[in-house]
Amino acid sequence: MTAIREHLQLIRQCRLLPIYAKAAVNSRPNQFNPWGKKVKTLLPAHMSAFLNIIAAAWVFSITNLGHAASIEEQTMSQLNAIREIKAEGGEGVTDKYNEQLDDAWKFFADNKPQVLPIMRRELKIELGKPKPSQMFLLDIGYYIRLQENQADKDLGRGAFFAIDPDAEIVQWNGQQFFQFAHAVVPDHDARTLSVLDKAFLRGNVTAFIPQHSLSLSETLVCVFLYGIYGEGAEERLASQLTDPAIVDRVLEILIWIGSPASVPAVEKVLKGARNYETFARATAFMMRSGGPKGRAAMLALKTQSLDPESREYYAKVRDGIEATTYERFKEQFERLPPPGPVDDSGIKKRLSIMYQNYGKDDEANPRSFLETSLPSTYLVTELSRIRSRMFYRISDEALSDVEMTNALLSALYYKTK
Repeated sequence: MTAIREHLQLIRQCRLLPIYAKAAVNSRPNQFNPWGKKVKTLLPAHMSAFLNIIAAAWVFSITNLGHAASIEEQTMSQLNAIREIKAEGGEGVTDKYNEQLDDAWKFFADNKPQVLPIMRRELKIELGKPKPSQMFLLDIGYYIRLQENQADKDLGRGAFFAIDPDAEIVQWNGQQFFQFAHAVVPDHDARTLSVLDKAFLRGNVTAFIPQHSLSLSETLVCVFLYGIYGEGAEERLASQLTDPAIVDRVLEILIWIGSPASVPAVEKVLKGARNYETFARATAFMMRSGGPKGRAAMLALKTQSLDPESREYYAKVRDGIEATTYERFKEQFERLPPPGPVDDSGIKKRLSIMYQNYGKDDEANPRSFLETSLPSTYLVTELSRIRSRMFYRISDEALSDVEMTNALLSALYYKTK
């Protein structure tokens, strides 16, 4: 039953919350909220008469369900109410919806064996409609996706790709849409990158992870999604560096998940950069993720066409670029305790454990990966695979692990053997 509660808590953590809200306060503890606090945001001031009628009808229907009503009838009442939710109304209507959703999901959890088959049936029906309820797809689809049964995961994935990212109810519930995406992206469905590009790379979805007090900006939301996608994501991002509307965000993402493979595309950005913000991001990628090829591109850069602020910045960092070597990167790790005798078979075992544990391994000493005799190309490949697995963990700890892994990769790119 604990697993069921956890699934429901994930679904319920962000309900009808417009992403543009500028203020939030904590209200009374909510036993169904995984972090014990219910988030309230400032909603549009106008009230919708239609939604007031819907809300009143919902309250009446739920409170007047007698014990004689069957599980089927109660479930359908709850599901139909979810279907009717629209991204309209004032704060009072939204609060009323949230309270009713609390009751609905408690009922679903308490009666899961009987409710789940009905949910599956109704989700299939919704998917067959010309204009399905976006809230139904988002809420019920996400819950079905979280089940262990592969058929449920497939059904949930179908619901995800039927969601319209431009629908206002989806944009109001951007955090849940992000979590839904995060659950589906590892499937590597052929439609995935197109959805990520439209809804997240060119969108403005943010998220907050309360148990870690972690706020994810638009860029970090993309980092987790493209990062967990893994192979193919970097190439997709690099191909979009020609779009001025998203070039800065793409560069920021590539700093986290990129490699020397993107140097040619970023070099074109450097040569055509006409503002400091873009130039600084491109420089950061070249020196953190570009390896020797990135360094060479920076040193060969002709600065005549750069704007004054970018030229000044380049002049300040050029000496540091010239001084960048493997030994310079390795020095960063010498503050760590020495790893002791380094056994190549032991390193391979640690890498295997890290992959299985989504990058978590308290016993691995980062220095050992630089002192092993294993080929640097092998280490880069394995650590890159592990880095992608780290993005399964939406936490500040995972981001710290990614940063450490990136520091290792930066050094290994320069290692000659």
